[in-house]
Amino acid sequence: MKDGVGFKSISSGSRGNCALVWDDSDLLIVDFGISYRRFRLSTESFLQDSLSTSVFVSHEHSDHSSGLRTLKNKQSVDIYTKRRTGERLGIEFYPIERETTIGNFTVIPVAVSHDAIDPVVYVIRHGGTKISIVSDLGVATESLANAISDSDILAVEANHDVPMLNGGSYDPRLKRRILGEMGHLSNEQSAELLSRSTGGDSRIVLIHLSENNNHPDIALSHVSSYLDNRKVSYRTIECATQDSGSSLYSI
Repeated sequence: MKDGVGFKSISSGSRGNCALVWDDSDLLIVDFGISYRRFRLSTESFLQDSLSTSVFVSHEHSDHSSGLRTLKNKQSVDIYTKRRTGERLGIEFYPIERETTIGNFTVIPVAVSHDAIDPVVYVIRHGGTKISIVSDLGVATESLANAISDSDILAVEANHDVPMLNGGSYDPRLKRRILGEMGHLSNEQSAELLSRSTGGDSRIVLIHLSENNNHPDIALSHVSSYLDNRKVSYRTIECATQDSGSSLYSI
């Protein structure tokens, strides 16, 4: 990735999450809720083995952290997360309480509302390039919208379609958790957040879609219609999936 920045979601959903940002020297992994084998098979065609690797963990839930120990055993990586999250996970880590520099990258944790011990999302800068990876939150605040505004990559949660969730088979307690302020963003909430933060050059990637309570066609239709009706311009929009992740982006 000479003189540029790459982005790809490898997997996105309740069965595991992992996103990559890299240049010609450093690889940043945001969350590692997948197997090491899946990681290697998914990246062998476009990642160099020589890249220095750092992992940034958003929170302790297993779909974001289950593969960390194996990754740490298999190769040299530095793990960064909030102090209480790292202690809960029981892993060797570097605490990230404010922005951290890794090579040419600056990584900024932004606190969000979710039913985890100290959840954050990450804004990553590299020169004039800005990438925001935002999932697992129940409320999209104005400060969050400002923090992620005008990102080149806006990877934002669109977890559920409210009618699908309400009419589905989940028990009432789980439905309340998902819909609550400590849960997940719906398609409508995702669209509203994106309307406040999207720039004309933003490439939007909808992430963490529920396989039971959403569908890529529904999420894409809802979010793109919401933005288009309000004349919010953007470059591209797609849904990342559990099995294939997102497209590979070079900025």
